[in-house]
Amino acid sequence: MSFVPWIALFLPLVSFIVQLLAYPILTRRQTAWIACSSLVVSFLLFVVILLGYLQNDLIAMDLSLFKWIPIDSINANFGIRIDALSLVMALIITGIGSLIHIYSVGYMDHEEDYVRYFACLNLFIFAMLVLVLADNLLLLFVGWEGVGLASYLLIGYDYYRPKAAVAAVKAFVVNRVGDFGLLLGLLLTFHTFGTSDMMDITQQLNGFRLGDPLITTIALLYFFGACGKSAQIPLHVWLADAMEGPTPVSALIHAATMVTAGVYLVVRMDALFILSPLALQVIGTIGATTALFAALCAIGQTDLKRVLAYSTVSQLGYMFMACGAKAFYAAMFHLTMHAFIKALLFLSAGNVVHVLNGLTDMRKMGGLAKKLPVTNYFFLFGVLALSGVPPFAAFFSKELILAQEHLSGFDALFYMGLFTSVLTAFYLTRAYCLTFTGTSRLPTALENSTEPIHDAPKIMLIPTSVLLFFSLFGGALGFSASGIPPLLSFLKEIGITPSEYELSTHFAFTAELNMAVIGAFLGIGLAVFLYVFYSKQENPIHLFKRAFYIDEIYTMFIVQPLKKLSYAITSRVEPEIFTGSMQQITKATTSLAGFFQEMQSGQIRSYVAWMAATAAFLVTYILAMQVN
Repeated sequence: MSFVPWIALFLPLVSFIVQLLAYPILTRRQTAWIACSSLVVSFLLFVVILLGYLQNDLIAMDLSLFKWIPIDSINANFGIRIDALSLVMALIITGIGSLIHIYSVGYMDHEEDYVRYFACLNLFIFAMLVLVLADNLLLLFVGWEGVGLASYLLIGYDYYRPKAAVAAVKAFVVNRVGDFGLLLGLLLTFHTFGTSDMMDITQQLNGFRLGDPLITTIALLYFFGACGKSAQIPLHVWLADAMEGPTPVSALIHAATMVTAGVYLVVRMDALFILSPLALQVIGTIGATTALFAALCAIGQTDLKRVLAYSTVSQLGYMFMACGAKAFYAAMFHLTMHAFIKALLFLSAGNVVHVLNGLTDMRKMGGLAKKLPVTNYFFLFGVLALSGVPPFAAFFSKELILAQEHLSGFDALFYMGLFTSVLTAFYLTRAYCLTFTGTSRLPTALENSTEPIHDAPKIMLIPTSVLLFFSLFGGALGFSASGIPPLLSFLKEIGITPSEYELSTHFAFTAELNMAVIGAFLGIGLAVFLYVFYSKQENPIHLFKRAFYIDEIYTMFIVQPLKKLSYAITSRVEPEIFTGSMQQITKATTSLAGFFQEMQSGQIRSYVAWMAATAAFLVTYILAMQVN
């Protein structure tokens, strides 16, 4: 059965290649079947692998396809590792990815470049699978870069729209900044450990003391790379603009693939991060700051998709906050629950955008609950779930993180997380109220359209309903009133703290938990009052709407100076120095060639004279050397 993981891994790549080669002759139906079936089969194969893994007493399996880089100092195979962590990630990627693929069949039905879209989706999934299944850091980095490339292609899918093209380039460039940090970390890792195999590195860590400066440097470089992929301060600026891509792409990026890569890297290398208290403090602080910052930004957004984008940034901050407290299980639990809920919210938003012909401005919506009743309930339950309302999924995972922060003595981070929880409930409820409640504010063309507004087709509603189920009841995977929940038992290899174990197996409404629940209802109630009863449709807090002007600051102090520097180089330095130097070299070469050309006179006596002169020089030189 060792071949099954390889089939599950390479099926999306095969689908991508088939679509690429058969691009001119594939029909829409054939494209959909090829793209979707490859993901569904891959997911089912990972389920089979999971069952075998459980029967094998959770013993990890290392598989190598071939010797990739035959250098002793690197020792990198094209190999994968099947363990609990990689299986959880693979199931999330292929499971939610399959649902998004099926949803896309309906959502993208009107698009002309159908094949290119699904081919890029398959490439995206393959790259993410390589990242999470890799048994060494070099192969992980290949998947890491592959995800960046695929996201660039998908965010810029509508490349003829300037905003989409700029957003794709922005995402690519900002991620390259983070990738540079990760690459430096990898090079330092090779120098320190002499291998790229993650299990070998973990074993060698036993020889390092707590707080070793070298380990701290590596950990901080890894985290800087994670900040790029997972959109943490200061590399968060690309994610909101990435909403220019099709909505299913946003769902895939935010729920199942790209943004989870940074969290996965930190959890995978948990043994390294535990040895660096400073790195953990940095991770926790940046995570909490990002969570609060992004929640404030979400309050001021008027674009439905951008609200969800900042929500993702905020929830990723929660996950890193958990990692900073060594609560790696809590981080993975919240990652899993967030994947279900955020995919549900994005696909529900996609239903709205689809029937409104691309409209995303919530100020021009309202009153859609009656026109889109199914989507209305989907989005409403997604809001309640992510707000932390019991007994829905994120209630358990988010409260586990907050409790862990409090028990670990990080009171400041706990209160930042608690306030963020209130803001989360507020901005999500605000988005729901502006979109679905009140009177209709639709543009006249949509309101008076001959075709009435109605819910999305079944092929879009069925995948969303599956996500709804896990968003409502998924918390049972990682939390139990009594006994050990399945996810806790399964992920025991990543190092579960005693408090995580206690909180996950013996549920009780503690003071911290009560505060979080009250905060969630407070946020929901305040939003309902302002946007339903008080009917204040636009948020006056311009600072939040402009995301604290971080983009403008980057433009003023980084982008514009670099543009001016580039202009100076191309307009002055290049003509005067580079071009001038090349001209001087050309002249010197021409003169030298002319000199040698004159030596080739064709007269024998001239050649004899040059030979005699050369011989005399050599004899004189040899005699002088002997005398000395």
